[in-house]
Amino acid sequence: MTKMTAAKPLPVYQQVAELLARQIKAGYWHEGERLPTEAELAATLNVAVGTLRKALAMLAEQDTLQRIQGSGTYVKRAAGAKRIYELFRLELTTGPGLPTARIVDVSRMARPAHVPALGDDASPEVWRVRRVRLLSQVPVALEEIWFSGACCEKLSADELGDSMYLFYQQRFQIWIARVEDHLSAAAAPPWAVKPSKLKPGDNAGFVERLSWTAGNTVAEFSQTWFDPKVCRYASRLSQ
Repeated sequence: MTKMTAAKPLPVYQQVAELLARQIKAGYWHEGERLPTEAELAATLNVAVGTLRKALAMLAEQDTLQRIQGSGTYVKRAAGAKRIYELFRLELTTGPGLPTARIVDVSRMARPAHVPALGDDASPEVWRVRRVRLLSQVPVALEEIWFSGACCEKLSADELGDSMYLFYQQRFQIWIARVEDHLSAAAAPPWAVKPSKLKPGDNAGFVERLSWTAGNTVAEFSQTWFDPKVCRYASRLSQ
């Protein structure tokens, strides 16, 4: 059995804030709508009321929520500050879910032919990260992520967090500004492992993504095989 490393999680209050932001964006609550009471919401999310209040305060500071004394907490606008998972498009068929990951492998190698040049210097060496992606602890996808080997000489699985984009910001001062996704179907890769329900060769949804910095440099290339029985790709547009 493959030994995996759990990615470093966000603080619990930040996990709650991210999940609520994803639910708002998915249309669970609309602009001007009042959220359930703190006690009800904390019970639903299985967190302490104090943790929930910290998450709500964070969203209020970011203009996503408005808290009115004696009245409740209201959705101020769905598009608040830039979220950690703003560009994460997979959702459970039952709702958004909070993304987490388990790392299968981290390797540094010569750039394979199918991986585009990455980084400002287009280094011939690249890092490859293989992960099982979960949403609210439900395994939904397999991910293969590539970034420039020039970013660092050494890297271990326990250094990586649930969000690779946040990892790039904190470790390398690299900010992802835009992405391009190509959707299709493909067979699950040979390295497919549990807890993913996908087995090598299974039919899967498939996403190839290029991620650019604000300076128009390709910083990351990724391939994601997702299980259409439990999740979907969602993209929402608004004017």
